[in-house]
Amino acid sequence: MKIFIYTIPVAILVAYSQLMVKWRTQLTVDNIITKNALEKFLAYFSDPYILSAYLAALLSSFIWLIVIQRIPLSTGFPVYIGSTFLIVILGSWLLLGEVVSPIRILAAGLILMGIILGSLN
Repeated sequence: MKIFIYTIPVAILVAYSQLMVKWRTQLTVDNIITKNALEKFLAYFSDPYILSAYLAALLSSFIWLIVIQRIPLSTGFPVYIGSTFLIVILGSWLLLGEVVSPIRILAAGLILMGIILGSLN
């Protein structure tokens, strides 16, 4: 249980950053008439949601430094990555309206089982 308390906040922050970047880049690209790369870059980095996504990613890396001191890397990293994967699938379905196929649901279930088994001592 301790491993989840340590890794889930990091996974949530990373998943948030990925979901925000996907959401906002879709909106920004739709609103940019020209295809100029510099204009896209400036639009992306002037968007407060994208900036919050990068801040969340930075914060998650600092929290990870603390987490990895307290748990074994061989356990913590797979739980963190697997949890992030599951949160992104759920968030992309709920927030972005992406279709989650039965195969992806099966894959997510297998990952969840792997997380549970991998976190056992």
